[in-house]
Amino acid sequence: MRLALRPSQLRGPSGRTALFLYVLLVVLPAVVFGGLLWRQLQREQQRVLLELPRESEDAARRLAEQCFRRVNIELEREFMRPFEAYRAEAYVDDLGPIRTEDTALVSEPRPDSVLGWFSFAAPDPAQDRFGEPVAVDVLRGAEDATAIDPIQTLLEDLVRAEFLEGPEPTESLATAELESVGFEGWGQTRSRRLRAVLLNIADAGVDECRSALDANQELYEGEQHDVHVSFFSFRTTRLEPSGRPLLIAYRRVVMPQLAIPLIESCFEPITRDLMLIQGVAFDPEWLFSRLPEEEAAQVLGPSLRFLPPRTRLAKDPDPDVYFALDNLLPFFEMEQDTPPDIMSRGTMFVAADVGERRRGFRVQNSWFAAVALVLIFSMTIGIRLLLSSVRRSREETERTRNFVASVTHELRTPIAAVKLYGEMLRDGWFQDEARRLDYLTRIVAESDRLDQLVDRVLLRRRLSDQAHEPTSGSLNAEIASVRPSLELVGGTVAKDLEFELAEHLPPVQLLPDGIHVILTNLVENARKYASPAASSAGPSTGSSSPVEPEDRERPKEHVILVRTLQDRKSRVVLEVLDRGPGIAEEDRGRIFEAFRRLGDEATRKTKGTGLGLHLVALQAKAMGARVSAHPREGGGSIFRVILANA
Repeated sequence: MRLALRPSQLRGPSGRTALFLYVLLVVLPAVVFGGLLWRQLQREQQRVLLELPRESEDAARRLAEQCFRRVNIELEREFMRPFEAYRAEAYVDDLGPIRTEDTALVSEPRPDSVLGWFSFAAPDPAQDRFGEPVAVDVLRGAEDATAIDPIQTLLEDLVRAEFLEGPEPTESLATAELESVGFEGWGQTRSRRLRAVLLNIADAGVDECRSALDANQELYEGEQHDVHVSFFSFRTTRLEPSGRPLLIAYRRVVMPQLAIPLIESCFEPITRDLMLIQGVAFDPEWLFSRLPEEEAAQVLGPSLRFLPPRTRLAKDPDPDVYFALDNLLPFFEMEQDTPPDIMSRGTMFVAADVGERRRGFRVQNSWFAAVALVLIFSMTIGIRLLLSSVRRSREETERTRNFVASVTHELRTPIAAVKLYGEMLRDGWFQDEARRLDYLTRIVAESDRLDQLVDRVLLRRRLSDQAHEPTSGSLNAEIASVRPSLELVGGTVAKDLEFELAEHLPPVQLLPDGIHVILTNLVENARKYASPAASSAGPSTGSSSPVEPEDRERPKEHVILVRTLQDRKSRVVLEVLDRGPGIAEEDRGRIFEAFRRLGDEATRKTKGTGLGLHLVALQAKAMGARVSAHPREGGGSIFRVILANA
């Protein structure tokens, strides 16, 4: 009975099936989701471009609102100042000795946002409007008192022109109009000591007022007086000679008429409802340039930029730039109509660079393309690795099939011979003692052949699974010990083997029986494929280039040469040279694989299981050596083992 497995039983995985599954489970989802992501990315970019005008207009609006909030923060500080703070010196509001202090508006540095402060007492409408001019106090912070400040004079002139010199100048400020108006919701009412109020509104000298208060202390000590402070209102004017718009915020401070008898003329202003106009003029450079630039860095996005005031747009604007604008001045709700030229000065431009957005989109698309290329490259490598794995699996399956087929051939003959000779001896077919001895010898020989096959399989398992520790030894001594067994073939000394052993070789790393296994398999392999019959047909492949190291002496035809030497790197080399058909270049790296046999097992005439050269490679690896196959000049092969020095 023939022991063999049908090819269908050992068939490996199909390359087409594996490729189809890979495409279905990996490539197709990657392409689908990549396409959806690309489509979504393009839609998002289109949406951003379409929404850019509205985004720019919203950004300009937010910028104006943020600037307005910053101005309100400045005004909150101004609103909390007491009315006497708008003077160079103010009387301290306490019950101690009468004393004055410099106010913050002259003792502290002026903020960058403020051009100056002003204060004046609104004239009584009942008096002659062509009387003495109203005194206007203008303060500019901690400036050099000896220096002439043109801005201070300019602000005083602007305040007079804006509040005191127009037609019906005090009509909107007349205290008579306030008599019928309640102060609830108008601003804030603050209760102050009457003594401090009188001293801070007095027109006469300090000494006169002090004397009057000291003489009538019982009338004013402990008395309180209400001071009504309004919220800020706004006006605009021009700051000549530059013509820049100037924003003025002002408040009304109303002190009702005093209800107790007056003393001395220095307190005369309190005999009627007294109104003070106090305010602050904002620096135009800060309000319309520095402030928007500071806020733009926080409000505007990366593709939006703030344009300075009075920016002139080109007649042929860049189509990739969208300009949005908003105006800061309408937020202040002016109490008078603002001229158009002043209103235009408050316009703020925000430019949206569509080209920059497109450049950003190109960067996104480039990154997407780069990721896609990496993914395509990875999937291509994956396909190649998959196909390579399938090919290796099929080759492994084929080698296993060949091994099974070769084992079938190897087992069939000795088993059949042992069975046949055993049955003949059992049945007593031959009474001749010589024939009986011959049959017994054949049975033992075939049993040895089976034993050798089993030993090779077990040796492969042992060399693959166990750790090995080589020891130092002499290569020539190991070869000498195995030489008799190599020369003995079929009980007779063979004439097909020669040895060339170099002298004075250094010790190398060896394993017990390692050299024996290597030489036995290499010589057996050479005898199997390099017999006189096999080599007479000529080598199947060869090389005209010299091999390294070169043959020292040309051996006789069909003789197997075993030699040792030292190469140029002082490494000890063991070589087995034959005159067989040679090995194709593409097969030299694969002949040391397990169960690898060249050719078709079904038509092969030589015996073997494909383990011989594999055992050579395993034994060399266990000793730290390297084995390789090379073409031999003139035909044949050189099996070279480079051992590790001890």
